[in-house]
Amino acid sequence: MRSLLGVALWLCAAAFVSAQSALPDTSALTRDLEEVVIETHVRGNYLSATGLGKREVISMAGLKKMACCTLAESFENSASVTVGYNDAVSGTRQIKMLGLAGIYTQFLDESRPIMRGFSAPYALNYTPGDWLQSIQVSKGVASVTAGHEAITGQINLEYRKPTAEERLHLNLYVDDMLHPEVNLAAALPLTADKSLSTIIMAHGALDTDWREMRAMDVNRDGFRDAPRQRQVDVANRWFWLAPSGAQLRWGGRWTQEDRLGGQLMAHDYGQYKSHIKNHQGNFYVKAALPMPHAVLDTVTGEEKQSNLAAIIDFDTFDTDSYFGLRSYVARDNTATATIRYDHYVSMASTLTAGVQGRTSRIKERAVVEQSDLLLDRDEREGGLFVEHTWMPTPKFTLVTGVRADYNNLHHHWVVTPRLHVKCDVTPTTILRASVGTGHRSASPLTDNLGLFATGYALDWQNLPKNGKIPFEKALTAGGSVVQTFTLGRDHNASVSVDYFHTQFSQAMVANQEMLPSTIVIYATHHTNRADTWQLDLNWEPVERLDVLATMRYTHSRLALPVATTAGWDWIKTERPLTSRMKALLNVSYATRFRVWAFDATVQLNGPMRVPAGGRVADAYHSPTFATLFAQVTHKIGKSEVYVGCENLAGYRQHDPIVAADAPFGSQFNAMNVWGPIMGRKFYAGLRWNLY
Repeated sequence: MRSLLGVALWLCAAAFVSAQSALPDTSALTRDLEEVVIETHVRGNYLSATGLGKREVISMAGLKKMACCTLAESFENSASVTVGYNDAVSGTRQIKMLGLAGIYTQFLDESRPIMRGFSAPYALNYTPGDWLQSIQVSKGVASVTAGHEAITGQINLEYRKPTAEERLHLNLYVDDMLHPEVNLAAALPLTADKSLSTIIMAHGALDTDWREMRAMDVNRDGFRDAPRQRQVDVANRWFWLAPSGAQLRWGGRWTQEDRLGGQLMAHDYGQYKSHIKNHQGNFYVKAALPMPHAVLDTVTGEEKQSNLAAIIDFDTFDTDSYFGLRSYVARDNTATATIRYDHYVSMASTLTAGVQGRTSRIKERAVVEQSDLLLDRDEREGGLFVEHTWMPTPKFTLVTGVRADYNNLHHHWVVTPRLHVKCDVTPTTILRASVGTGHRSASPLTDNLGLFATGYALDWQNLPKNGKIPFEKALTAGGSVVQTFTLGRDHNASVSVDYFHTQFSQAMVANQEMLPSTIVIYATHHTNRADTWQLDLNWEPVERLDVLATMRYTHSRLALPVATTAGWDWIKTERPLTSRMKALLNVSYATRFRVWAFDATVQLNGPMRVPAGGRVADAYHSPTFATLFAQVTHKIGKSEVYVGCENLAGYRQHDPIVAADAPFGSQFNAMNVWGPIMGRKFYAGLRWNLY
């Protein structure tokens, strides 16, 4: 084959030389060509026009708009996703989407489900922003091929590829508390044709002693505003492409973290201390094999080939932590295997079918005062899925799917039907709609990790002692319309409106408003719903100037039991710690070739209902507040220097911890965080890229 190719190239070269010799001499007319540079402009945040559901994409340019040291900081320019704290002691982060906690949003690592179970409260800090190529945010139920856990949405993370043209990326970061971070990504092609390549990524974060010496207690409550954190992440990914078209991807990662929170003098006897040690590991293999069957598009000449894929995924996570006198130890070893077949019936019809199995060995123990809770369990789940995509014209797509899974802890099959529709009404108007159910195995303690950072008594009598925690079940329906139009320049603006409704038929609740100084954990079938409306405007008034304006309104309700003279009654109230409204304005401008880049964001956060006093009637609403972010980046050769500030106005929640002067008392509560805990933070960094 190589000899034939060599002969063909030699013949082409000979023919070219012969043709050149027959041409007249034009040397007098020749000119030296200067270097040609093609400049492209990619928006930091934009709505994808090709996705089946409304999909917000945060590109690599968007990830560079802010420090984005972790995934948690990557959503500051998004109104769809809100990031907050689980509590004011541990520093763990959580997201909210469609008015519900992030546990109902499914995270994917390039289509592989991740951030499940015990790792969920910490995982947002375990994905460095510099490792990512893009983030894709989809609202509502997702494809059944990814599982049954996506209730409010799906967030897919696309990592830097082993085949990337950027061979080496280095990011050095430090803030005004002398908290340094290092991020590294090195892509290495091991063969000339890049059929075998790998990428190595590393991240390190360390809180220096200077952080302890500075004013780490701005509100003077005696507690660290942020825990001391030391973290190391290492990942290695591989890619192999066979001449037949078969692909093999495999890789692994390891994370180790140590964080210390609590009172500033926690090394002294009798002081409140929180210490968390986590270890996380992952290994995966993905194999794809093209099948003989294929269909041909007679218009474009493009061939669609059926394929068979297999995925094996192994995750391990263990945490050893304590909060004052309370301790929590957990370990989860999970293995997942998936076999999937994509069959092209015709250019207009695609059928996807597969089987999936997962087994988890879970060890979980919590000790609160004199009460000891063991929730050890071996959970096994297996099922099958089928999905059909019908696209009679490029302007209309209908996807129907269903999956059925059997869970050994619940002893029954769970059926998950879903439907998606996309219609291009005009070349500039796109309608989308989706409806379906979702189910997830609750992890009551991890899902509500902030309860350990309180002095409240924990009433977990309603939790089964055999680990058979009920499924959470919900129905989500909604849709969106996206309109592209001209506002000063050709098709330079778009506006979108979406609405989603989620209704639970069964949910787990950690209720701190049922009994005084008590958190009661139980499953409920009563009202648990959320409605969300959102309006987005993307506009590019002039070249390289991007304006993003968005507003979201959420009406999230929950039925809570209230004591009356006749017994207990259920009343509907706002879901605690859920913002009613959020508005965002982001303005970005870059000079030619992005020599200078300027970015500014202002967020307006609406009120939240904050529990207090142990009764629904004692709750109060947090104030509306604004936070500002700004960053300037300057490109110097292969390097980029950036400086910025988070929370520029310095707004803070002044009382994130109730009864901070008595941390071992029954009134101590650090889980009702509704605003920023830290004041303004200045930072600077250097990015260096080698192509």
